[in-house]
Amino acid sequence: MIQRGATDFPWVPVIERLSAFYGHGDWRVPYLRDHAEDPFQVLIGTILSQRTRDANTDRASAALFAEYPDPDSLAKAPVAHVRQLIRGTGFYRTKAANIQACAREIRDRFGGQVPRDLDVLLGLPGVGRKTANCVLVFGFGEPGIPVDTHVFRIAHRLGVIRARTPEAAEEALRQIVPRDLWIPLNPLLVQHGQNVCRPRQPLCLECPILELCPTGRARRAGRATPRREDRLVLTPSGARPTKIRGPRKPT
Repeated sequence: MIQRGATDFPWVPVIERLSAFYGHGDWRVPYLRDHAEDPFQVLIGTILSQRTRDANTDRASAALFAEYPDPDSLAKAPVAHVRQLIRGTGFYRTKAANIQACAREIRDRFGGQVPRDLDVLLGLPGVGRKTANCVLVFGFGEPGIPVDTHVFRIAHRLGVIRARTPEAAEEALRQIVPRDLWIPLNPLLVQHGQNVCRPRQPLCLECPILELCPTGRARRAGRATPRREDRLVLTPSGARPTKIRGPRKPT
């Protein structure tokens, strides 16, 4: 559900301030277009990342792609060896089956090229909306809104949506975020969620978009936060130094 007034939310200042804060430079220089990663490896790496810590995903992806970097080699790989390489990720048996099925479909149906169409991507084994959108954004530098836990949380704290699922959140954000901001939205909100707008004890007084955030304004003033869920986990606001984590690269 879109919250009242969300269609007038100042997204451009949000993106500009976060981009400056995290040192990304001008997001208008087509953001990520010149730094897109291999779409196949983005696809497989994102499947591996499901319900898995980033460090485990990074290790598994590096080991897997060192031996099977493309659809043909992964499709033909012994399944036992694939399982061994990605064992550090959760549900590795299911993921091994899905990534090899994806590799076979991309090789056999699409001539070894990952499709650039959201609906077609959603038809691949193990691919949901977040994964498909990640492929568009990080693999092709094309507009998409991957909704992970950080995007979901921050969008609610900004007071622009009220959604029960990531899929509903994506649908709402597609309606209220200008399309030319879709590409930088996820990488900036993810980085912000890792460093400042954390699930517990967010550093609101360090936040470059504090004035634009009803949750941050409420915490600074000592008022109850708009979202009930936050009232259960947020401690009184207080700024303290934090080491900023770099942007999350596709695996």
